[in-house]
Amino acid sequence: MGVNKMIESNVTIESEAVAAHYDSLDKFYRDIWGEHVHHGYWERGNETPEEAVLHLSHTLCRWLALQPKDEVIDVGCGYGGTSRLIALEYGAKVTGFTLSKQQKAFSDRLRTSSDQVDVLCQNFLNNELKAESIDAVISIECLEHISDKQRALDEMFRVLKPGKRVAVALWSSVENPNRAQSYMLEAICREGRLPSVQTGSEYKALFEKAGFQMLDEREIGRDVKKTWTICAKRLAQRLIFDSSYRTFIKNASNQDRIFALTLLRIRAAFEMKAMEYWIFAAEKPLSH
Repeated sequence: MGVNKMIESNVTIESEAVAAHYDSLDKFYRDIWGEHVHHGYWERGNETPEEAVLHLSHTLCRWLALQPKDEVIDVGCGYGGTSRLIALEYGAKVTGFTLSKQQKAFSDRLRTSSDQVDVLCQNFLNNELKAESIDAVISIECLEHISDKQRALDEMFRVLKPGKRVAVALWSSVENPNRAQSYMLEAICREGRLPSVQTGSEYKALFEKAGFQMLDEREIGRDVKKTWTICAKRLAQRLIFDSSYRTFIKNASNQDRIFALTLLRIRAAFEMKAMEYWIFAAEKPLSH
């Protein structure tokens, strides 16, 4: 039986390293994932990849009970795909936070004069939002990149209005990982610029410590892992037909060329049940 402890990268990972990772791999993320850099959710099982990616975003949005003109923040918004979905389909005004200059630039290129999405290249931990000014918080696969996860959830709690909700999707470690599982997860943390991954129960405890009341929680690893088979096939096709991919991988000076191996590691981590995938919904109490 393994020891239940947080899996951490064996090298220190600061926010600057996370930003550099996404800027360096900008072309690859956009080619392989598109504007939604997150897992797909095959809840029925027969969704197309495009439908599955949107289904994850819509699942969290339904949990948020969004209303037109709500003020929403998207923590770790990436290229702004989910932010734009919320603005267009739910009528909300969205402020996204990303560390990547390339991701912000992509989102800005899609912006129109009537756009209700504003993407900031800013560390969410240093946000200047007023307390209790936000109607909903969404965050998809971002907490893994933050060292101080408790502080991030504390900030989400601070900016939310009483009675309003947060919805989060994240990668996590299996409870009590064995040695092989721990080894795999540590490598993914180091290569993917994740300071740490915690278990589902540990994340739930962080929500509750911040002051949230839990509304829903699901482990859906079985329903999202297909993402990595699809992405591995897309990467293989690019390596065959796009010489820029081969050049990047062969160049030893490119620290992020390990990306190709990491993609396969993550697929293996789901298959060996080292990695889980959790979605959470929680509410800030009316009185606290």
